[in-house]
Amino acid sequence: MAEDLTDTQIALLCTIGEFDPLKQTEEKKRDVARLLSAGFVESSNGDPPYKLTAKGNKFLGDRGATLNEA
Repeated sequence: MAEDLTDTQIALLCTIGEFDPLKQTEEKKRDVARLLSAGFVESSNGDPPYKLTAKGNKFLGDRGATLNEA
């Protein structure tokens, strides 16, 4: 399941984890929907509209990704 993420989806996870704004393209909307359904991100009621779940953080951490959460 997690291994099925594309490089683009993994990059999107990093973007969400760093609280960077997303330019919503149709491709990114599909990727976000995939990440939501797989439990890597969840909707938030603020800005940004998405945040990483524990599963998303673990996925990136297992791959050595570090996030700038300043």
